[in-house]
Amino acid sequence: MASTTKIMTAILTIENCDLNKEIEIPAQAVGVPGSSIYLEKGERLKIIELLYGLMLASGNDAAVALAISVCGDVKKFVHLMNKKAKELGLENTVFSSPHGLEEGQHYTTAHDLARLTAYAMKNQTFREIVRTTQKEIRWTTRSYNRILKNKNKMLKSYKGAEGVKTGFTKRAGRCLVTSACRDDFRVICFVLNAPDMWNDTKKILDFAYQNYKLLKIERGEMGYLKVKDSREKWVKLGIKQQKSFIFTKDQSPKINVIISSKILAPVKKYTKVGKIEIKFDHQSYSLPIVTLQECQRKTFWDILKEKLFKQKRS
Repeated sequence: MASTTKIMTAILTIENCDLNKEIEIPAQAVGVPGSSIYLEKGERLKIIELLYGLMLASGNDAAVALAISVCGDVKKFVHLMNKKAKELGLENTVFSSPHGLEEGQHYTTAHDLARLTAYAMKNQTFREIVRTTQKEIRWTTRSYNRILKNKNKMLKSYKGAEGVKTGFTKRAGRCLVTSACRDDFRVICFVLNAPDMWNDTKKILDFAYQNYKLLKIERGEMGYLKVKDSREKWVKLGIKQQKSFIFTKDQSPKINVIISSKILAPVKKYTKVGKIEIKFDHQSYSLPIVTLQECQRKTFWDILKEKLFKQKRS
């Protein structure tokens, strides 16, 4: 998988570190073979700066520095990488390094890496880093700064491209993972050992956008439902969790909203009172419709006041 390995290195660092923490570059991170941001022993950089060096310039030295900053030791970090891979259900992935230079068993599948990337892209900091085309970070042992340029050409050549990572070794060949997003429809594409990786990726992404569509059910308020014997009389309804569905362009899903005709107080918040049904091609999915607030039952005094008020009006 070459340097696409660094997707795991980046998300683990983001999840386990104070990104504004400044660390001293250890000797192990100096002179690492392959692509580099030319770290120097004793130099001090923030973790967030090293993350840009990792994902834009593909610095193998930045990968080692980050691994040590997270776990104190590269081997311990690799153990953490493999533990996270199991948690994410990456059944055909084994890591042996934080940068992608093979140091033992180090392999994956396009499907596993796409799942990893989908997970990482949910993180705002990760998204901000990988979509950056150029970044200036400090070079604390010199009088000038480093200028990092993103190696991912897709950012400038494909509509909606958001990053993510290039990679190359002789054994892995040319590798590219790309995330593109159009109208909230995110497609993640992975090509491994692909000599024409830029054009192959564009063709796959074009196929996805030409042949598939997104149905997004937003979380939030939908309306109101009358509540019997309630102080409030009405309760606010809505969707608690957002859900997205992918269909081919020729599929026409049927959407039905089913809500209870009446409910009795008291009512707790997030009580299920109905559902949204999505049906297509003999398949069916549903999302619960819930109350977005609680409703208290009328007390004896509430009923008495209502009766007195009605008598006065009459």
